[in-house]
Amino acid sequence: MPTPGSAAAVLCDHRPVRTCRAAILEAYDAPLVIRDDLEVAGPEPGEVLVRLGASGVCRSDLHSIDWTDRLPLPSMLGHEGAGTVEAVGTGVESVRVGDRVVMAWVAPCGTCRMCRRERPALCTEQGGYEAGFMVDGTSRYSLQGQTVHHYSCSTFSEYAVIPEVAAIRVETDLPWEHLALIGCAVTTGVGAAINTARVRPGDTVAVVGCGGVGLSAIQGARIAGASRIIAVDTQTSKLALARTFGATDAVDAATADPVEAVRELTGGVDHAFEALGLLPTIDQAIRMTGRGGQTTLIGMVEAHELTEIATMPMIVEERAIAASWYGTFVPQRDWPKIVGWLESGDLMLDQMIERIALDDVNTAFDRIRTSEAARQVVVFDGA
Repeated sequence: MPTPGSAAAVLCDHRPVRTCRAAILEAYDAPLVIRDDLEVAGPEPGEVLVRLGASGVCRSDLHSIDWTDRLPLPSMLGHEGAGTVEAVGTGVESVRVGDRVVMAWVAPCGTCRMCRRERPALCTEQGGYEAGFMVDGTSRYSLQGQTVHHYSCSTFSEYAVIPEVAAIRVETDLPWEHLALIGCAVTTGVGAAINTARVRPGDTVAVVGCGGVGLSAIQGARIAGASRIIAVDTQTSKLALARTFGATDAVDAATADPVEAVRELTGGVDHAFEALGLLPTIDQAIRMTGRGGQTTLIGMVEAHELTEIATMPMIVEERAIAASWYGTFVPQRDWPKIVGWLESGDLMLDQMIERIALDDVNTAFDRIRTSEAARQVVVFDGA
């Protein structure tokens, strides 16, 4: 596979067929560069060209900017999107030109042990789709002949090329900004509650961090029938949103000890979800659970950071810690359900969405850093 800086990595692998606007990561810890001349090659066999309708702006993209040396440069970020199929490569059968698709940032192979166990989010054979290239180890993007690397489905662009298995057709007239969030935040949060933790009717729940993922976890817990859902955040505006989405209680962690507050309300919850990826809030979530409770970790933590766990209370009270990766999703099973919940109003997104233009993406990241926004979504011109 080509490596950054090698001769194979500085030349475009495939002939460009169109140019478009895109936001490119050219240097770590620096704003993305908005370019009007990204060159996009046509889809190869088993691939799909998508014209983006909308792309969410996720904290994971910010991690890729701030956590240096994680990606080859330049890279086109964005991993939460939806759009219209513009062209297909030979052999593509599941989608056709004109189909509306949600884009998955995992491209499961379908044959590895995890895929056979219906755990496609944990696929072990994704190839370059996780390392800056398509599965075959080459790129479909370039700037003046120099390779631009993929970031899974690379949604900060008017056009993207993705594997067929990452383009999931949806039959709905829902707005693009709703469909885009299915690609990450909604699936990650709702799936954590329903698939990973398997919240049951009558369970008590605490959700730490009420951004797009946390608010989705709250809604997943509500749909699952939780009797009490406690939202925990330091932003009063997010706590108000959480109540709109189904939280029965709100704890302002800026003014009260969140662990004491949650335990006072419930004696310890059946399920605690951590949706920030911060060691202090992970510790809080673990201490919020009661006997037989489970803490589900959703937020991304930088690799070198470690936490300490008081093991004896965990053992004698049978309290568990689980991790949820992409909501333990199976797209063909879960995404039709999510579309149905959106269409019926059981899932609500409008209240959390702030619609922005591609030119505003760096401001969007600044607002994520200060925890001001719930979910900002780039809506592309003409969508």
